[in-house]
Amino acid sequence: MSDAKTDTKSALRQSKGTDKPQLKVDDWLDAAAGEIAAGGFSNLRVMTLAKKLGVTRGSFYWHFRDHQDLVQRFLQRWRDRRLHELQYWKPQGGDVEEELRHILELLLTDASRNIRRLQVELAVRDFARRNDLAAELVLEVDESRINQNCQLFERLGTDPEQTRGLSLLLYVSIIGSQVVLTGRNDDADSIRSIERMLAGIINELRNR
Repeated sequence: MSDAKTDTKSALRQSKGTDKPQLKVDDWLDAAAGEIAAGGFSNLRVMTLAKKLGVTRGSFYWHFRDHQDLVQRFLQRWRDRRLHELQYWKPQGGDVEEELRHILELLLTDASRNIRRLQVELAVRDFARRNDLAAELVLEVDESRINQNCQLFERLGTDPEQTRGLSLLLYVSIIGSQVVLTGRNDDADSIRSIERMLAGIINELRNR
């Protein structure tokens, strides 16, 4: 068959929507995020993704070696995006208490603003209990988040151990809120309660 005829048939297939060669790796990973959010990593199946994307199973192997490669690249992208987000919550050098309140409000209300991302994060953390790569990347994200909190609390003039403890307390509050807070109206009261508690700790430290 000539190249011209092959190109014509390829064009016809694309026009009929029987294949989507324009799909990129991120398209597969986005579809994977939906499956993981819905049912965890055990819900991640190549054929299901292919059907949802409207392509053949062979299209998957154009982008990934196998199912394990898909999982690894999904986890690595999750890590990269979580680390990139830290720049939006980075302390700017203003009043410590004011910045803390602002950062807390952003972090504690994030779950209700992006339910699917919350579901994916919880699924990744659950997967980390039985997958070494997931555990390694979750630890990297956790350490980076806690270290950024330390930048804020270091300006209180506390000793390193106390700074680390406060940073960990803030982080545990945030992670816990992702499980407990669901975006209901009364969640705002819970957030203000956490803010007041941490503000009280800060004032106590300042007055010592």
